Amino acid sequence: MSGNDTLQFLAAGADMEALPHAAPGCPRIQGRIKERPEDFVVEEVQAYPFAGTGDHLLLFIEKRDIAGGDMLRLVGRALGVRDTDIGTAGTKDRRAVTRQWISVPAQAAAAVEAGRLNGPEAGGPTGISLLEMTRHTNKLKAGHLKGNRFRILVRDADPAAIPELTAAAEIISRNGFPNIFGSQRFGRNSDNLSTGMALLGMGPEGGRRPRLGNFERRMAISAIQSALFNIWVKARYEDGLTRTVLEGDVMAKTATGGMFICTDPRTDQARFDAGEIGITGPMFGSRMMAAAAAAGLREEAVLTVAGMDAHSFDAAGKLAEGTRRDLVVIPEELSVQGTGEGILFSFFLPKGCYASVLMREFVEDVRGIG
Repeated sequence: MSGNDTLQFLAAGADMEALPHAAPGCPRIQGRIKERPEDFVVEEVQAYPFAGTGDHLLLFIEKRDIAGGDMLRLVGRALGVRDTDIGTAGTKDRRAVTRQWISVPAQAAAAVEAGRLNGPEAGGPTGISLLEMTRHTNKLKAGHLKGNRFRILVRDADPAAIPELTAAAEIISRNGFPNIFGSQRFGRNSDNLSTGMALLGMGPEGGRRPRLGNFERRMAISAIQSALFNIWVKARYEDGLTRTVLEGDVMAKTATGGMFICTDPRTDQARFDAGEIGITGPMFGSRMMAAAAAAGLREEAVLTVAGMDAHSFDAAGKLAEGTRRDLVVIPEELSVQGTGEGILFSFFLPKGCYASVLMREFVEDVRGIG
């Protein structure tokens, strides 16, 4: 298969219109999203209780209409610390009201206690306010969160659709929705895919690899892995296998995240139906735990059709060690309600899941949603 053929195949994994829905019969409403920051509210849920003591201050802050990188610079300037010394569990949307935990060195305590995050009248930045403070033993790092709660208002949406939207929400709350990667993972015009292929030495220009920073390289390689995962998810949906455990599936324990390979589908199907375990799919890489038997053949087929194999990611080294990802996500607290301004969606999603992917079940245009 040529590089152009592979790129075309991968592009199918970035085509949101062609990827499956959990509730395909649900009407896709029209309306305006993020017209005001208050239309999109995100609140981070911490992964574990903080110690209450330690060398790091944990600050629960609210920001309004501020990008994540700008928030770090503004807080660092206000507290007299380098923005690189500020820890976060995740990056939050700009055009939104977001609440999240950040960590700062203990030496910033005096500035915090002096009110430097209490608004411009106290010498602090506009649009950032401190809600809560405690201490912990270590700096926050990416991924140190349980997930996020969302409140998303679709302005001027037709309230007549609420009964059908509510029925779809009940189906999704019961069966989950496809845990695919959203379009933002692939960059504008899916440019990350062609860059990732070039980094793997598979681009149309052959072995020429672009010179990029580590972050850009990681995102480009991840785009390839994400497209392949989306294609695998699509195949499971098309074959009606989203809730069927196959021999060789890599299963994840709901309580701990521990993984194992299914050797007894009947027993594991009962555990799956009880919510004890879930089916995972491949984020291909050199150290990924591969499926076996029938499930393994399905994963191998995705690589084969892409013109790739288990060693295709070797050139990326540690940037593509691989992992597993849940096939479906079951949102918590999913509700749909009418307001005087439109239709409000509320829900909780675990970390690593896209609000835009859930909202595409209900809304025609989800551009701008993280």
